[in-house]
Amino acid sequence: MKKESKQVNITLMSFGFKYNFPNANYFFDVGFIKNPAREEKWNFFSDVNGKMRHFVLQQPNAKKFIECVVPMIKFLSGLDNNSIFAFGCSAGRHRSPVLVEELARQLREGGLEVKVAHRDCPPID
Repeated sequence: MKKESKQVNITLMSFGFKYNFPNANYFFDVGFIKNPAREEKWNFFSDVNGKMRHFVLQQPNAKKFIECVVPMIKFLSGLDNNSIFAFGCSAGRHRSPVLVEELARQLREGGLEVKVAHRDCPPID
């Protein structure tokens, strides 16, 4: 008899704490990452672009966080077939969306199907 593999649904969500908490299983505060909206190059209404991604993802703390959280997401998603991981920063427009996109990319490269939702951010291309 062939054993069926269970379907695992993983959703990564970005959000802004100033707009309250979303419905999720797991929460991470990524406010420790330097905020591009406080830099001269960008403001609160700036859309996420390649330079902003580089600014966020090249920070040592962001790199280490990603390195630690990818295995944690893999482990936790194996325990629950429908997991929503929410990543929040102040307004959910820069740091958390950039991190969610990068985490989704790495998890997909590892063979997982991942949905992405940006609750408080304009669509990212």
